[in-house]
Amino acid sequence: MESVLKKYGLYQVTVPLPFRLNHVHCYLAREGEGWQIIDAGLNESKTKEAWAKAFIDYQIKSANVKNIVLTHYHPDHFGFAGSLQEWTGATVQMSQSGQVHAFSVWTEDNLAKNRRLYRKAGFPESMIDALSADDHSFYNRVRPFPSINGEIAEGQWYRIGELDFQAIHTPGHADGHMCFYNHEEKVLIAGDHLLKKITPNVSCHGYGDENPLAAYLQSLKKIQGLQIKLVLPGHGPIFTDAAERINELLQHHEERLAFVLESIKGEMTAWEVSNALFTRVLSVHEQRFAIGETLSHLNYLVAEGKIARSNVDGEDPVLYRVL
Repeated sequence: MESVLKKYGLYQVTVPLPFRLNHVHCYLAREGEGWQIIDAGLNESKTKEAWAKAFIDYQIKSANVKNIVLTHYHPDHFGFAGSLQEWTGATVQMSQSGQVHAFSVWTEDNLAKNRRLYRKAGFPESMIDALSADDHSFYNRVRPFPSINGEIAEGQWYRIGELDFQAIHTPGHADGHMCFYNHEEKVLIAGDHLLKKITPNVSCHGYGDENPLAAYLQSLKKIQGLQIKLVLPGHGPIFTDAAERINELLQHHEERLAFVLESIKGEMTAWEVSNALFTRVLSVHEQRFAIGETLSHLNYLVAEGKIARSNVDGEDPVLYRVL
């Protein structure tokens, strides 16, 4: 697969992450003497070491890195972008919606709002403290912020390596998430929209789209119409069976929604529903993803008119019941 990527002027750079999901794939794209970077990793020392090694391996001078493209604002893709920009002097591009969230999510004001989200979800207070501490651990993992020099927009064309790619807006996993598709070779730079081994997390965080699962399913169906021969993902292996994987993900969420409906007995909090959905022991970091995914499925079912919620206002936990 490396030789195929090299033919396109593309190179995968795997950057370590300090979680159960222990890596993120970023990409280098060569065009003549110049280079682009797609996604950056967290702002951590191991990330800098990974990029330093990649620059040595591919004989890249930092000044020859001209542009950094960000598929979305999540910290494992965005966090090191500012440091890379300082290191190389490169421009940075991302979607307009991605910019809004990148500069607002990991702030003191928003982190304080997260506590209310966790309380409304029904978490015990001790868990809220632990979740808040985990949230704050990302504050420095996304700084320094980069200066954004260009907006990535739906339908625009970008030269990445030896190929021309068209930007495709694929929200759901993240507001403003962008994929890039080459029509001739049928290559998809997928970010976290389409992954082979794991299901992309689709979470409701109390900001942005209140029904991200509906957006994600629509985005899957949007790329379902493309002929995709090669997927370059943000995590896990590069793969070729995109159509099959899209069908698997659509089926997975259909089954998850049915399971949520079956799990709600009487009135339940999102925390209680989450415990039914995720039965293995989760780390605090994973609990944040679990509650986000639970809320996205609950909000989807509310929008579909299949469940109702009460206590939406005020400080008491929201309660969900089947209609």
